[in-house]
Amino acid sequence: MLAERTVRRLSIRAPADALARRAGFLIEDALRTASLPGDGAELLLLRRVRLPPFAPGVSPQQVALHLEAVCRAAIAVDGSLVDDAALGAAPAVRFADALTAHLALTRLLLADTARQAWCWPLVVTNYRPTLGRAAALRALALSLAELPEAPAALPRWMALLLANSDAACAALVLALRSDDVARLQLACKGARRQAPPSAPAHWQSLLDWSAGQLGGDDGRHRWLLDMAVLCGVAVDHHIRRERGGADHGEDKALATRRVACHTGGDGGDKKRCAADAFDAALAAQQAALGALPAALPAATPAASSVPKSPHAADMGAPPRHLAAPPQAAAAASDGPPAPVAENVPGAGKAVASSEPSAAQSPATAPEAGRELTAPPVALAKDSPSTVDKREALLSSDAATAAGGLLLLVPLLNRLGLADFLGDDSAPSALPQRIFATLLRRLAIADADPLWLLCVLPLAVDREADGEAVRWLGHCRRHLRRHVGIGLYSLVCRPARIAITATHVDVRQDLNAVDLRIRRAGLDVDPGWVPWLGRVLRFHYGRDQG
Repeated sequence: MLAERTVRRLSIRAPADALARRAGFLIEDALRTASLPGDGAELLLLRRVRLPPFAPGVSPQQVALHLEAVCRAAIAVDGSLVDDAALGAAPAVRFADALTAHLALTRLLLADTARQAWCWPLVVTNYRPTLGRAAALRALALSLAELPEAPAALPRWMALLLANSDAACAALVLALRSDDVARLQLACKGARRQAPPSAPAHWQSLLDWSAGQLGGDDGRHRWLLDMAVLCGVAVDHHIRRERGGADHGEDKALATRRVACHTGGDGGDKKRCAADAFDAALAAQQAALGALPAALPAATPAASSVPKSPHAADMGAPPRHLAAPPQAAAAASDGPPAPVAENVPGAGKAVASSEPSAAQSPATAPEAGRELTAPPVALAKDSPSTVDKREALLSSDAATAAGGLLLLVPLLNRLGLADFLGDDSAPSALPQRIFATLLRRLAIADADPLWLLCVLPLAVDREADGEAVRWLGHCRRHLRRHVGIGLYSLVCRPARIAITATHVDVRQDLNAVDLRIRRAGLDVDPGWVPWLGRVLRFHYGRDQG
């Protein structure tokens, strides 16, 4: 898949208009052909790139070499680890993927800190630092909806938003327009349901407020219901309440008290005191805004002038999180002709991190007939610290002995796995069970990063295991008859793999190209794979294995 590179502004100095036009064509061609840093999910943003002067008769390949040298010399900071001031001063910024970048900006919004860095308008479409909180959250949601991995990115973004600020979610809902809701619903089409959230009371309170404030027929409320389902929340009682409506007023009052006291102890006096403090802060906000949700904690929903509630969530230090599609850089120069490219986002181009993974907890490859257990990081409940550790692990770039496992994804698509699973949002462990069964049979080490794709633990289920074996049989027969290769030869090949919440990038050495696999088209990038829940890309290069 050809990486997308975009340039916000291009400045060229040349002695004649014809030479300036030729320089523009040369730079455009160089952006298509240059091997810029990174080629996976990582997002690379360059503030300014200055190319050395080049003669009118220079070839596009020479300009591409100049561009490669300048971009590789740029020192990029990790946007998820530094504050807004450091980002504003950095010449280049990188994120693990687009979702990581959106989550980083969301944390700044929720913490009500500065968000003026030059990189944010390049990350989020239609974002401006002068936007209020509600308008900025709307821009973030619509920007995520434009990504290929939106079915996986939007639920994760909503989960982070709701876990830190109920009222921010309410402000987002009130800021959405009818056409916005249609775009968001379309973006999440085909998304798979995630694991149940660790704090469903937040979702319940938001849905209670939405049903009472907007009504069951409002498109924004229906979108919230869909997002709650994708985030693993049971919403049947909300649907029944909208149809019956007899006890809605009482339930809304109960929801208000529950949200006000959900952090309190068991004592009745403590709960009543928390509820009184909540009501006082809520009344102040309602006087300022007029439409603050009555069933949510009083946190600042839109304007910074509204006083914050003492119940507003404390963001703390921004953890290292996940993120979406890659992006890279563009061109510039001094002299005749001398182009200068400023604010250069590589939309679809990334910088591959050369740093080793900070933490790698091994997964377990169980013996046949045993329950498939999870890595220690994934066994615990979704507490914030556990989620951060798991996502740091998933963002790692590690070596694998089964680099060809994901070559089965295009094959399973051809064999009709997507049609077999259907289009509903019900979670299905069949694809992960297929991978786990094959990894176990091939005796892949339990520390191999590919075990992270198996959504462990998988409970013992003989019928499901039999279905996975049948699909592997289909794959084996197709490979033998039409490709001339076996499962072992296809899967067991060294590679490097980078896994994030929304992307999987498999990198192999250029010498590992197999003409049988190439002719069969098994290493053609499938892009977004709904049943895998990620964007999948294959890369070949030097020293990738």
